[in-house]
Amino acid sequence: MIVKSIMIGRKQYSPLDKRCAERVAITCRVHYTGEVPTQPHQGEGLTKNISVSGCHVISDQHVTRGTLLTLTIALPDGLPQLSLESALVVWVSGNQFSVRFLDLSRDHRKRIQNFIWKSISHHTVSDHRTRFRLV
Repeated sequence: MIVKSIMIGRKQYSPLDKRCAERVAITCRVHYTGEVPTQPHQGEGLTKNISVSGCHVISDQHVTRGTLLTLTIALPDGLPQLSLESALVVWVSGNQFSVRFLDLSRDHRKRIQNFIWKSISHHTVSDHRTRFRLV
């Protein structure tokens, strides 16, 4: 009974988070293109968060789950825009979607990881899940 009263008003902790990389909350401009057999996908948006495994995008257009996109992300790190040719749409809700980066080059992975380590702080990381996972 005591446990229930402590948990009221708090988000439920999920020990089985399926993410394999830490995400940092960051807003970056994104342009994307992709095609499904019935229609082309093209639009712009803003990232909500990013990791070396993927990112969450708030967009001006709907996309279809399972679509392979090419993303151009303007990371605020003073370097040219990051062009990622294989981003699979794994989750969609209205004009928001999440992608998993496939075939991320070593240089792109290193750049994103360096950006995350420089950007991470107490305010950008959720307090409702573990920070790191040992594999």
